[in-house]
Amino acid sequence: MSKYSIKDLEKITGVKAHTIRIWERRYGIIQPERSKTNIRSYSDSDLRKLLNISMLNSSGIKISHLAKLSSIDLEAKILELSRSNKSIGFHIEKLTLATVNFNEELFESILSKCVLESGMESTITEVLFPFFERIGVLWQVGSISPAQEHFISNLIRQKLFASIDSLSGKSVEGASKALIYLKEGELHEVGILFYNYILRRNGFSTLYLGQDLPFKDLVSAVNDYNPDYIISSFISPINAEDINVYLLSMEKSFKGIELMVTGLQLKQDGVEVPDSMKLITSPQKFKELLQLK
Repeated sequence: MSKYSIKDLEKITGVKAHTIRIWERRYGIIQPERSKTNIRSYSDSDLRKLLNISMLNSSGIKISHLAKLSSIDLEAKILELSRSNKSIGFHIEKLTLATVNFNEELFESILSKCVLESGMESTITEVLFPFFERIGVLWQVGSISPAQEHFISNLIRQKLFASIDSLSGKSVEGASKALIYLKEGELHEVGILFYNYILRRNGFSTLYLGQDLPFKDLVSAVNDYNPDYIISSFISPINAEDINVYLLSMEKSFKGIELMVTGLQLKQDGVEVPDSMKLITSPQKFKELLQLK
């Protein structure tokens, strides 16, 4: 069983720590354990209950009413709300709940609902990307476990691989070529899988090399494949100096090729993306840079 601080609950649920304390004192919605020094700690069941209450409260149900409901009643109301609610924020909250609970069935139901309503690309762009950015931040600050992050990452990867497979054979003769990869030690591939999907859907020829690729092997693949574009992402923790050295190595090694980079680590202080590289700040920006539909 995981243990969470009140700050963890604030980060995961979006409910301010001050509000959580008021809800505890006034309504008794959750009862944390306390250490000998009076420090609160919360269980998985506390987190699940607070997520449910937060979603229902955001939908307009008063906290005084929610405080009187059992966990079973809260779940029933969440299911009822999920059938009618089309809010992106609501979907992201439900996906967060699925992550915390290792609940594949809940994940599948929310994702299927989104795809049915908006299509796969809009679901990935508007729901999964912001959701996964949130999960990445929570993982880095220790608010969710590596197991929870891996669980949801693998479910999303499966969906993306299936979507990419459905586009097999759709590249056109003489199409632009893109090589897509992650550097050595980098394992977070959801973002570049989605960019691979966008490129395939637009008729590009792509060589997807995936995770953890040593630089010497990248050089060899580039020489063999002769791509027009190289695309990579930087998500795992790395200091700014090392990123800068790596980006300069790319710039020096692959002259004449359009280099495109993205990822949370490029936002940190001290990182300098060379002017010759294109910085992907969002899926929409990616499509704009390549003039894609």
